[in-house]
Amino acid sequence: MSELELQQSIIKALSRMSLAQQYKLLEFINSMLTVQRVEKPKVFLQFAGIFDASDTGEFEASLKDCEQIDQDEW
Repeated sequence: MSELELQQSIIKALSRMSLAQQYKLLEFINSMLTVQRVEKPKVFLQFAGIFDASDTGEFEASLKDCEQIDQDEW
């Protein structure tokens, strides 16, 4: 289905909906288009500043190791 065909199908379906359904659909569409800000979890703030640079370097190195796949390990 092409983009134009999709749009035409949506318009046909829209014409079969009640006014109340059309308003609900409009609200749904607007909610999809709205950029929602995600709040940072406050629970992690208690750990802010607890690690020094060397600790974070070790964490990064450990994570890099996790990204590697050892084909001979299996």
